[in-house]
Amino acid sequence: MNKVAVTGANGMTGSHMVSLLKTKKIPVKKITRKIWDLRKWKSFKELDQIFGSISAVFHFGAQLNHCYSNYSNLQTQNIFNTNVRSCLNLAEWAKLRDIPIIFISSSLIYKDPHAPKIIETDETNNEFGSLGELGGLYGYTKILQENILKYFLTCGLKCIILRPSSLYGYGLPSDKLVQNYINIASSGGLIKVNRPNNKVNFIHAHDVSRAALQAYNKKLWGRIFNISSKKPSTILQVAKNAVSISGKGKIIILNDNKRNTSFTRFNLSSKLANKIFRFTPILSLKEGMMLVKKKHLIPQFKVRKKITL
Repeated sequence: MNKVAVTGANGMTGSHMVSLLKTKKIPVKKITRKIWDLRKWKSFKELDQIFGSISAVFHFGAQLNHCYSNYSNLQTQNIFNTNVRSCLNLAEWAKLRDIPIIFISSSLIYKDPHAPKIIETDETNNEFGSLGELGGLYGYTKILQENILKYFLTCGLKCIILRPSSLYGYGLPSDKLVQNYINIASSGGLIKVNRPNNKVNFIHAHDVSRAALQAYNKKLWGRIFNISSKKPSTILQVAKNAVSISGKGKIIILNDNKRNTSFTRFNLSSKLANKIFRFTPILSLKEGMMLVKKKHLIPQFKVRKKITL
């Protein structure tokens, strides 16, 4: 395979993608902030110099928002430019150069994140206000990015859009649930679990990277796929896994949900991906959390399922 590029190569998902490509002996061009600060608009000539001779771009670069209100003008500008403006810049160049883009979107684009089972044709958000605190500005930029790519698809761009459920992996911010619980347990602390029966469909960044490579290999231009684990996990199970893999730490349940209705969030169905390119996740939540704790990007232990690419 010819050399491919990965934007956001130092980010969580980008790092996993780069590691996977290297294990497959696929030449990779790492696009980091030093090479292209996604906030900055580039000319076609500059992008030619940045990417060189490549056969595809795995566009994983993005800026998250870690709070959902009280944005400064600079924060808003940085998130918009990094996510939306760079996507427009890249898509226009890639269409002209006939270079495919494999794009990582988000489950935040769906209108009802608590639906029992979410498929690709379910209704998506179209307004910033409808995202509320769950998606924030970051979630809205994902909608705008998808719309940009869909427009350029009509103009001849080769593109695949992947919508992962709730992504985690090594490099996850410390304020996110999985990393937070691992940090607390590893220090021998007390994990305070609120609403333990609530469920989330977690998917490891290694499995998402595998799906991206599989979809690219099949040249599934113009298609959109959910990428998720087989079933959601309870918040309590995340805490138990953190304690188990750390060998220390304790759990206290603050609210057992007996008086409250529990919910399931981001329970995406990846049946379409399984049908079209035989995607199936290979990492259980506990195995994935073990990778996070050990700071590994690629499974270092024997995985129960056969890896297919």
